[in-house]
Amino acid sequence: MRSSLKDTKESIENSSFASRLATKWLGRKIIFFRELPSTQDEIKKYVFSGPHGLVIWADRQSQGRGRLSRSWYSPRAAGLYFSLLLKEPLARPLTLYGLATAVGVVQALEEVVRIPFQLKWPNDILLRGRKLGGILLEAVSKALIIGIGLNVSFRREDFPPEIREKATSIFEETGLLISRAKILRSVLKHLESSYDLLLKEGFSAFEAAWRERDVALGSRVVLRRGEEILTGYALGPSPKGTLLLKTNQGLTEVHSGEILMWEIPGWEKHRAA
Repeated sequence: MRSSLKDTKESIENSSFASRLATKWLGRKIIFFRELPSTQDEIKKYVFSGPHGLVIWADRQSQGRGRLSRSWYSPRAAGLYFSLLLKEPLARPLTLYGLATAVGVVQALEEVVRIPFQLKWPNDILLRGRKLGGILLEAVSKALIIGIGLNVSFRREDFPPEIREKATSIFEETGLLISRAKILRSVLKHLESSYDLLLKEGFSAFEAAWRERDVALGSRVVLRRGEEILTGYALGPSPKGTLLLKTNQGLTEVHSGEILMWEIPGWEKHRAA
């Protein structure tokens, strides 16, 4: 992919990147920006005119965001920041796309990096207990927009102080400097497979892959749901993508929220999310 310092936008479907992309429909059109406020906001401009599987990719985001209205730190050349557009037909419920996306991303990372990654409901990507990536879903009209952010070459001191102990990157944990283009090709390949299977088979298509990487499965967790704090044992996602939580009051189905702390089997203390 060629880009001069003066370029701000580049369609790369005829580039060497595209020629090495092993997908049928996902990412067959990719628009790359040197800088954007947010790939999520940019791709909304293409909801009606853009093709199914369109990808918007930015080298830097000035107003990147994650779940729960949080900002996503997105400096130039240190992470992989992109959004993709999925159109009808879509699997129902849409929350399953968060789980399917997380599974596809970690399978891709494991293919490239060759070490195991972890998942935390609803769609956090962890490496050695720290957050490496996040996923944001937004339904717009009859389409679904999925934003993905992955920390690739950050050093610990690069992170803002408030997230320095919680966040990590591939480089920080492994010492490897891996091409973001290589990671993106692998991610798109695995995501296409995940989405196709989700349409055909539902949650059962990737349930085993999720459960074997679920960092909180079977452990006692502290979870925030709006202003409410819940504690209980995490039993994993339901076929609808909700979290099944065993509490003192019985089985609770959590539709949205955030796991704040969980117990690691064999450890004597909680791990902060």
